[in-house]
Amino acid sequence: MTIETPSSPPIRLLAVDFFRGLTVALMILVNNPGSWARVLPPLRHAAWHGLTPTDLVFPFFLFIVGVAVSLSLERRCEAGEPRGDLLRKILRRAVLIFACGLLLNGFPFGLPLSAEAAAEFSWSGVPGSLASLRIMGVLQRIALCYLVVGLLAVFVTGPRGRLAAAGSLVLAYEMLMRLPLVDRWGAGSFDLADNFARRVDLAALGEAHLWTGAGMPADPEGLVPTLTAALTTLAGLAVGRRLRTTGRPLPGLLAAGAAATAGGLLLALVEPVNKQLWTVSYTILTAGLATLTLALSVWLIDVRGAHGGTRWAVVYGSNPLVAFVGSGLLARVLLLVRVGDGAGGTVPLQRWFYNGVCVPVVGPLGGSLLHAVLHMLLWLGVLWWLYRRRIFVKI
Repeated sequence: MTIETPSSPPIRLLAVDFFRGLTVALMILVNNPGSWARVLPPLRHAAWHGLTPTDLVFPFFLFIVGVAVSLSLERRCEAGEPRGDLLRKILRRAVLIFACGLLLNGFPFGLPLSAEAAAEFSWSGVPGSLASLRIMGVLQRIALCYLVVGLLAVFVTGPRGRLAAAGSLVLAYEMLMRLPLVDRWGAGSFDLADNFARRVDLAALGEAHLWTGAGMPADPEGLVPTLTAALTTLAGLAVGRRLRTTGRPLPGLLAAGAAATAGGLLLALVEPVNKQLWTVSYTILTAGLATLTLALSVWLIDVRGAHGGTRWAVVYGSNPLVAFVGSGLLARVLLLVRVGDGAGGTVPLQRWFYNGVCVPVVGPLGGSLLHAVLHMLLWLGVLWWLYRRRIFVKI
């Protein structure tokens, strides 16, 4: 990532690329176990309240999106690029990222990917797949957070305005979660069944369009928690601005990161740390940890020159959309395509590979991890090929 400061030529911060690539690689690792019943505890999300290393991946990515917005959009705005041009870029990119998320959610939209599916296929069933299409998701949340923070970067340039925006996001979230706006919903509940964020998703999106992996319609990337997720991205914008405009940014970033981490832990005494609800305590805690991680990365990689072992993460960070969308599509293909099981039946190709290749090597638990690592290595190879040919897919 190239940045400029007012009194110096462009500077290359390898740590930003490293941070982004490491986060994308960890996303692929945690999303592709051989069996969801066989996952190491650090690679599992917290069941509800709580925090695991896996719960840091998504907020870290949203944080680095905010950093990138400062190093690109905000810098271009300050350089005098017309705001109308930047606005069109922001809207176009947000729409395309959201559309990529819908593609992942609906793929293959009823189209056959195996002989069994082809034998039962009818074009009349394709539109029906939209009736239960999940609307929100990881990319959709990224798109909305990018939209909010991109607009702030271009149209709200002063610190007071951005601080007011951050306060408004927190106030709106807390009011929705704590006020008894609807009978039997909310009123300060942070439980799965009756929190007000779930009520909003049911009313605005519809039960058929929500994630059901928790045993009931309850979307982990729902609408109300996107308010505080945008706050995570806004924190990244502030950190990116400091990196870009301050001569010695690291002492201040380390102090701010430590303070936010401590503040999030203290706030957890009155509001649970919860990724799916993206509570304020979770937001502040993870923003603090992300700030500390990035500041330490800048110190080690860009100040001390410790570049060894960073290239693979930089390669991952060069094409994050290809990595995330491609790995998501591949995972779905492996589940939808069926192969013979040797006993006259068929099984998904993914299960055949896990049970037939990974488990015999290191057992069920190790095989599940091996399956995820092989996915990471496969996409590292694809991205390295693109990187060496200077092919970078951007929208």
